[in-house]
Amino acid sequence: MTTTHFGRVVILACFGTASGLTRPAAAAPRTADAAVSGSDARTLSGRVTDPGGKPVAQAAVRLIELKRTATSDNDGKYSITQIPPGSYTISFRVIGYAPQVRKVTVGAADVTVDVTLKPSVIELPAVQVSASAEATSALNSPQPIATVSEEDLTKVRPTSLGEALADVAGVRNNSSGAAAGKPVIRGLTNNRVLVLDNGQRLEHNQWGDDHFSSVEPAASSRIEIIRGPASVLYGSDALGGVINIIEPDLPDGIGRAPFVQGSVTGGFASGNRQPDGSLTLEGASSGFGYRASVTGRTAEDTRTPTYTLWNSAYHNVGGTGTLGYRGTWGYLTGRYTYRNDRLNLTDEDPTATGRAGTDDHRGHLDLSIPVGPSRLDWGVGYERNQRHEWADATSTSEAFGMRQKSYTTEARLHHSPLGPFSGLVGLSGEYTTDANFGEEFLEPDSKAADAALYVFEQTDIGRWNLSFGGRYDYRHLDVDANADLGNPAAKRHWSSVTGNLGVLYHLTEPVALVLNVGRGFRSPSTFDLFANGPHEATSTFERGNPNLSTETSLNTDVAVRIQSASAAAEVGGFVNLIKNFIYTVPANQIDPGSGLQIYDVTQGDAVLRGFEGQLQYHPTAYLHLEGTADYVYGKNTTAGEALPSMPPFRATYTARLEARSLGKLSSPYFSVGGESNARQTRLNPAEATFYADAFGGQGYQSKPYTLVNLATGFSLPTSAGRTVQFDFQLRNALDQDWVDYLSHLKTLAPNPGIGRNFIARVTAGF
Repeated sequence: MTTTHFGRVVILACFGTASGLTRPAAAAPRTADAAVSGSDARTLSGRVTDPGGKPVAQAAVRLIELKRTATSDNDGKYSITQIPPGSYTISFRVIGYAPQVRKVTVGAADVTVDVTLKPSVIELPAVQVSASAEATSALNSPQPIATVSEEDLTKVRPTSLGEALADVAGVRNNSSGAAAGKPVIRGLTNNRVLVLDNGQRLEHNQWGDDHFSSVEPAASSRIEIIRGPASVLYGSDALGGVINIIEPDLPDGIGRAPFVQGSVTGGFASGNRQPDGSLTLEGASSGFGYRASVTGRTAEDTRTPTYTLWNSAYHNVGGTGTLGYRGTWGYLTGRYTYRNDRLNLTDEDPTATGRAGTDDHRGHLDLSIPVGPSRLDWGVGYERNQRHEWADATSTSEAFGMRQKSYTTEARLHHSPLGPFSGLVGLSGEYTTDANFGEEFLEPDSKAADAALYVFEQTDIGRWNLSFGGRYDYRHLDVDANADLGNPAAKRHWSSVTGNLGVLYHLTEPVALVLNVGRGFRSPSTFDLFANGPHEATSTFERGNPNLSTETSLNTDVAVRIQSASAAAEVGGFVNLIKNFIYTVPANQIDPGSGLQIYDVTQGDAVLRGFEGQLQYHPTAYLHLEGTADYVYGKNTTAGEALPSMPPFRATYTARLEARSLGKLSSPYFSVGGESNARQTRLNPAEATFYADAFGGQGYQSKPYTLVNLATGFSLPTSAGRTVQFDFQLRNALDQDWVDYLSHLKTLAPNPGIGRNFIARVTAGF
């Protein structure tokens, strides 16, 4: 029997056609571990080989839906026991071979899946789980998606989420200095980009430009970025894109002796004298798995090429604890996360010593159980995020503060195949409260409730991959009266219908064309509607608009993807039409009480269009070349002017020499790379006025620049059979004087870009 690369039932591989069929394993008896009395649990087993039939050892075999992983032995054999009946996705991944994704149905008998992995020097993620109802390979994702790997995050250990994703094509960092940064996707940020922490919505982005996500990027197994609307699966705030920070799977103790393991990391950055460290401890016993981690860093004022940036020091600390149990009935996982950030606020007055802090507590429960041949995933979450701002370094009482509590729940029924279609039906709900405290108020207290019902389906027919979905959302907002702000009590409600259609066609085995059309939406926040006060962190007086309508968008993506054994590339373009785009404009007034410039919230229509390109190429096994390019054009079509804070054209490039070993060193590498940013010549009138007033019409803060970065690293084995990883970086090696166009500090300091920055890091497992 011959199978095809494009067929759904057998394979959704990144490259090539796998050998071996999904079938009952009459010749492969169940192990004792799988023989669970009184249950229908089965065993999935098989063998991983290369095209010549030789076994492939140390291949990671992951059962995506159950979050369980096995490793092939020296004979290429693997086994995962105690699997309840259902439909699953299996990924196979090992260095030196192309990853592969397979579909399998576990029924009344054990199942064997043998695969043949093709050699490949390109390393790609095996699956994506954020952009579709079911996990797929990167080649078959219905939407443009990018992934930042655990390896890259561990080497860099970025301070903020914006910094972690700043090198991804189509993504930039909207920063408030080295301490804080939030991602910009295709020119959109704040609550037009939804951030998920292991699937849990984070709502505190909506408070303003300077409010960042309270997450620790380096603690994740990977970060997946959806570029473009994803409201069908994620609702409001996914109008511009989605960022999903995915936690590593809990250790699996089924069929093995109990164990405990861990890792420790330490590092230092010279640019702001920042030491940092982290500790992770995890283990498993039978069905129980657990993990605890803690991370902390502290930094002095940032050093630029010409001066030290005043009042820019910061520190943060946080940690996560996760406990779960896997059984033949499914799994249950509980997770608690805490993060504390304290950062100084750079002001145009170098003598000012304002500071801010955030405290974030999150808890989440996840349950996954089979329902006949289907599967139900259900989660409930809680988050308490508190923002403080103090007028100066000696203040003990807050000048300004906001506290948000969010309660979320979501159920997804992944139904059994209906003819050629597989997918899910989802129901979600959220209740959020916002409260103010301190001496000043920016917005009134409020309560919001959201409910949604949605459907997402996908199918593969020959060379075609199709996906489509629809969603209905209802939101109610109840705002309290606030005499200090002059706001009466108010109620608002909105409803939205969104949809998505994706078509992917494989021209040949490694080449695919993609078309995706999606409608997104964003409901106005309390901040947009009723803000009426000074915002010290942004040095503005914010004045909301209670008559705002829901933002809606219609986004079209086209792209071509190519993946072979030595190269991977994607080039695409997009057009995003946004109706009722919410933005602020200067009122040409100064608030007499605070002395700050007043900014009013208003609406209009907008269009954003642009392109993204990314390439990885291995001309030899030792030389790795990669690069990206992106550009966004944003226009307010109602006012006939450029949208503010649109990123200019950028190109990144890296050449890396790497090897499996060099003497006693394993995985040594050396890289030379950098990025070039063009001048932003399409300024919003308010930006152009500022530049003319502040810099004599020279537009200094939007000048072009190029940064050069160097990196090297290697691993050393220890006597205990573990390894110690050493990584070194020299960022801005030529000590270039530069300013990020999206930095908030560009209006407060002449050149706040960090200067030459040497970073050293050591990671050891135990």
